Amino acid sequence: MSFEVLLVYFALLLIIAVGGRYLFSPFRFAVDLLLKGGGGFLLLILFNLLTRFTGYALPLNIYTVLYCGFLGLPGVISLCFLQTWL
Repeated sequence: MSFEVLLVYFALLLIIAVGGRYLFSPFRFAVDLLLKGGGGFLLLILFNLLTRFTGYALPLNIYTVLYCGFLGLPGVISLCFLQTWL
């Protein structure tokens, strides 16, 4: 076997290992996505309420909500850095 074939097999096994828990249960994936999205939404709403007086606000869209939902407070901080310096 060539190195490229082994590399593809390794990549496929890695994808199955990482996403394998959602492979047999798409409902679990949907629920997890909704819960994390809801948490990110609440986190961004709270952040925007706390910074309302300074004029600094983060946009509420599906990308920022899911980003903050999966990363939590470090996600909000990184979005602040991205908005400030980009």
